Amino acid sequence: MYNANASYEENYARGPDQNFLRNRHFPKLEYLKSPQYEFLGAPLHIPFGVAAGPLLNALYVRAVLNAGFCLPVYKTVRSVAWDCNKWPNILSLKSENKSLYADENNHVIGELFSESDYINKRISISNSFGVPSQSVDKWQSDLATLNDYSTKKGYHVSLSFQGSRFLGANSKEITENFYKDVLKITELACAGILASGFSIIEMNLSCPNEVQAPLYKDLKSAIETINCAHKIISEQKSKVKLVVKLGVLNAEETSIFIAETAGKIDAISAINTVSAKITRKNGSPALGNGALYGGVCGSYIFNQGLSMVGLLSETREKLGIQKSELGIIGVGGVVSAKEFASYLSAGADIVHAATGMMWNLELASEIATHLKVPFQLS
Repeated sequence: MYNANASYEENYARGPDQNFLRNRHFPKLEYLKSPQYEFLGAPLHIPFGVAAGPLLNALYVRAVLNAGFCLPVYKTVRSVAWDCNKWPNILSLKSENKSLYADENNHVIGELFSESDYINKRISISNSFGVPSQSVDKWQSDLATLNDYSTKKGYHVSLSFQGSRFLGANSKEITENFYKDVLKITELACAGILASGFSIIEMNLSCPNEVQAPLYKDLKSAIETINCAHKIISEQKSKVKLVVKLGVLNAEETSIFIAETAGKIDAISAINTVSAKITRKNGSPALGNGALYGGVCGSYIFNQGLSMVGLLSETREKLGIQKSELGIIGVGGVVSAKEFASYLSAGADIVHAATGMMWNLELASEIATHLKVPFQLS
């Protein structure tokens, strides 16, 4: 439902387009029984949703809710309006390797989408938006239009958010201003999600956050960022649940992260992307912002995502933390019920798709069929 050959701004304004769906129509799914699953207090018909990224606004969120995805994440918002990276942001990727891993020097060829790419279930794509955001008034009012789904048992909407870095006199001032902005955007995110009738927010630690490396790789800063968010949620004494989005960590880093954030977060979502050098066939930069490196999503990162979820689950158990105390959302390369089942087996409590959903809105009904959850399509 996303036109990869148009700009982010054009896709935002036009909304989801059935011409870019594999089956060229918007499915409408109705579950026939009461929800049998639950995540962070939210009843769900199926433990399956959509990761932050492809759901640009309420029109996109509504399209996936109608299609049966039970926990979609509204695309990451900020405390100020933020421009998107220059087009192209999404490219069809080709690699000699079937799987990409975070600890390898990955190189892929990026090309503009062709007609066949839109119907390729195993596609992998670049992700280079730069975390754009509308103004606070705009995203809060847009999010509020989803309020009708807050009364439909079995569905829940989560809101992704992140702090922003601004220029300052020195690095200390930049860092201090960043933490101040984390406090501000957490408060705004809580207000927005509660006003919309939902209760889950997701802090994005997995994107570069306007520096050279993703924030989650700097454990000290990532933990301090979580402390800021936890402070706001605790002071409000609200029922908001906090999820954090991570990329790939090693075993030691994972143990430190979970131990240091225990009781301050309610779930971890992993992974976001795997970094790769993305060029045209002639070796020149393929992305619109001129960067040589960008994030990869889709089938190429499935094995890495599965491995990270397994590590999170194993670490959670070793530290004696119960599933009810820390949930795990498995993300990366889910294009069929097979990948969905693999994530659950690896220890995920719920699974999200992104690339697999963008051109195949029937994916939720495929998962429901796999789980033997009755539904009807109209």
